[in-house]
Amino acid sequence: MTRALVINYVSDDLLRHRALQAARKRALEAWYGGARPVNPHGRRQYRYGRVVYLTENHAPLPAPPAAAAGQAALRAILKGWRGDGEYAALGAWDDERGGASRRALVSAGQLLAGEPDDDARERADSLVILALGPPSRDLDGARERLLALPAPAPWSWEAAARYWG
Repeated sequence: MTRALVINYVSDDLLRHRALQAARKRALEAWYGGARPVNPHGRRQYRYGRVVYLTENHAPLPAPPAAAAGQAALRAILKGWRGDGEYAALGAWDDERGGASRRALVSAGQLLAGEPDDDARERADSLVILALGPPSRDLDGARERLLALPAPAPWSWEAAARYWG
């Protein structure tokens, strides 16, 4: 006898994956505070182990929040990360993998302490994207490399002339 093919079956792993994706999306929305994407010209991101300068040719991005708003958002995310809060599923998933996402969020909060400059805000934004983005094998290593990158020198015509000749 042939068993009937069940097409609408959704595994528990897939359901958990979808719930984690939804929680990540909600956490990123909380981080940006509903900011609409804007032209990223003049911003920099820390990607691929280096600083990437953005121009008007890049896709619009939400601007990183101000220091106080960013710390408040991170505090709310980390508070919901514990127990049975809004992001508890993310917290449990992260604990199973050693807590690297939580450490990245804490590092982002430390970067926003005091009066951070634009570089610290961009680094914090990159850390939050790393922590709440797709799962990474070496999130701790990525966090350490990002924090170890030297601060970029301010842009100037003289420096550009020396570089481009």
